[in-house]
Amino acid sequence: MDTEPTAPAAPRAGSRSLPEPLGDAFLARPGETLAHFRETCPVARVRTPAGRPAWLVTRAEDVRAGFLDARLSLSGGRVPDPTRRRRALEVTLVNYDPPDHTRIRRLATPALTPARMAAHRRRIERAAADLLATADASRDGGPVELMDAFARPLAFLSLCEVFGVREEERAALYEPVARLADKAACTPRAVEDSVARIDAFVRAEMTRRAAGPGEDLVSRTLAEWRTQGGATEDEVASLLAMLLLAGFDSTVQAIGMSTVALLAHPRVQRQLREDPARIPRAVDELLRWDTPGPFATKRVALEDIPFGDTVVPAGSGVLLSVAAANHDPRCHADPETLDPARRTAGRHLTFGLGPHYCPGSALARLELTVALTAVLAHWNRLTAAIPLDELTWSGGYLHRRLTALPVLPGGLR
Repeated sequence: MDTEPTAPAAPRAGSRSLPEPLGDAFLARPGETLAHFRETCPVARVRTPAGRPAWLVTRAEDVRAGFLDARLSLSGGRVPDPTRRRRALEVTLVNYDPPDHTRIRRLATPALTPARMAAHRRRIERAAADLLATADASRDGGPVELMDAFARPLAFLSLCEVFGVREEERAALYEPVARLADKAACTPRAVEDSVARIDAFVRAEMTRRAAGPGEDLVSRTLAEWRTQGGATEDEVASLLAMLLLAGFDSTVQAIGMSTVALLAHPRVQRQLREDPARIPRAVDELLRWDTPGPFATKRVALEDIPFGDTVVPAGSGVLLSVAAANHDPRCHADPETLDPARRTAGRHLTFGLGPHYCPGSALARLELTVALTAVLAHWNRLTAAIPLDELTWSGGYLHRRLTALPVLPGGLR
């Protein structure tokens, strides 16, 4: 077993020498670094890979309090000017604090309930079955690259289903969505082009659904907008574009990371395959176990804020560590055991907490449940095609990305 990496103790606020624990090595094994801080210096001042100082908050009690503290601001206390014309995605929900965040977000909330998402289940299940059959047909006895063959297309097709994207438009839409999910691999010009294409798509859909509404997310959001008002057209366009983008790669990565967990725990994989009724509950444990986002979106302290014995000064950047909180033994007994029947699993913070709780959580849970159920039902055994510690990770400390996941299916069931 690898030894736990050591990290330097966090210095005083005035010190110039700060630890830099969030670099490339962090992406593959964030848990060890975060556990070190959580158990030795739970509120620590560090330097991010961009060179900026930030306070790392790692214990579950403090992270939960931080999510609910209005003094920790996403906007830094600035309110975007609603009279300024903007393209979709230039300003999104992560640029707003309540009450502005609330007035925009509430337009989509009724369309994203678990009951609304459940209406799409059968079509998502059919898409999952078709993708797995195609993967089998094309693998010629070799491994299946699960991210490209299954996770990415399933997440995208699920979004198309919920958004009501027409079949003839899906191929053209996939390119800008995939590009913006991995901006680091794209040129600035490609990113700019992708933002323009998403903006054009969303506004065209808003026009089309206004003329002929349906039961989809866009139509229902527009209906709430007509009823409630309280937002500009640009704000609604950005809301829809953000839901489209945020609902893609985060779900792709959750499917990949959950599969990695099952590959590393064959006994749990076997239990869930033999009793698929346990999968919906196991999904919360898998979301607790690993997450694409080790931290919530960076916040700014508007005032001096105490966390235990440490006071984070006003104006400081704050990183609430979801991943550290999810493995805090003060909240979850024996947190390094993957237990699909864990009673506290539902207290994970992967979707956040409070006013910024992930609006697409019901869809994400549905997709993850369908994906894992389909994979375990389709193949009677699944093993990794390469050692799990050789998997390649990219992205950044705020959003980790599993580049590829080659697996060896053990035969059809």
